[in-house]
Amino acid sequence: MRWDDAKGDYLRRCLREFPEICRLKYGAPFDPAAIEDKVRHLRCRTTLACADLAHFESPDLWWFRRFWVFPPREQIAPALERTFFDFWNLPESNEPETVLGLLHIFKSIELVSIILRFVRPEHYAIYSAPIQHMLDIRHGRDLVQTYLAYLENLRELKTHHHLDRVADVDMALWVLHEKCYGQWRDREIEAAYREDDFILQLRVGNLVAPLAALSEARLARALAEAKPGLAALIACHQLEILLRKLAGQLRLCEIEDATPLEEVIDRLPHWGPVSPVRKALWKSLKSIRNDLIHNGRQPGPQETRLLLGEVGRLEAEINAGAYARFFALP
Repeated sequence: MRWDDAKGDYLRRCLREFPEICRLKYGAPFDPAAIEDKVRHLRCRTTLACADLAHFESPDLWWFRRFWVFPPREQIAPALERTFFDFWNLPESNEPETVLGLLHIFKSIELVSIILRFVRPEHYAIYSAPIQHMLDIRHGRDLVQTYLAYLENLRELKTHHHLDRVADVDMALWVLHEKCYGQWRDREIEAAYREDDFILQLRVGNLVAPLAALSEARLARALAEAKPGLAALIACHQLEILLRKLAGQLRLCEIEDATPLEEVIDRLPHWGPVSPVRKALWKSLKSIRNDLIHNGRQPGPQETRLLLGEVGRLEAEINAGAYARFFALP
């Protein structure tokens, strides 16, 4: 196989190898199509009976019982009898409610995902640790939101890599995990995964999602240890944004977008919280900013701490309206 083939079609190759990798890993075949056929009738029904659960276990078709177990039938039968599921119209109709309803009964998002994956393989996948690892999935505010975010990534991959079903993406990624981290390592496949910019974008999006609510100053402080250069760059950018915002709060009408930052600082007042000492500090930090942005010189540890500290203080003061109150501006 040529390198270009692996790079351009590596997920399809992983999908093709799914049966063999399953057999090698577990010593038994996995026939998902047969299970899908057994539960196909559930697409057109509104109830899920305890008797239907045996189809999802199917020990002759896969290894369900090695990893999962359904709750005792007597515990879930009453809830199943009074609950209706519109599997046919998923995911367009009531997807969060359906996932939550199944979770309320089965108490496991993995079991919920197994049911959905086999009933509607076009749209659903099994929630599993290997796939979470490959995409750096992070937990949402609850299990339902986490699973829906997981599905969103897989659905995007389905479209981007032109696979037929979300379940196919799931199987391909499971093999990919084995090719990258398991016993059946494949350097070409691993390299294709590492160079897949689309997957990289999904992974980065998942990793930085918890940081989205942070202000720039707090984000810079959060990155200070892991990525000091990036932290300094964010802080430098935020320093200019804040000083121009301060000029706007103090109604310095002569300040325009093209006004140099040093001139912005010069035109600020010279008393109270905008003291000559504070303005001198801002000019010193502006020099650090210029050296980084224009000359590529990274600030040292002490300069970085000073920059992050002052940007954090300035951001808090401006957001709280401290300057406007001091200068008695409405």
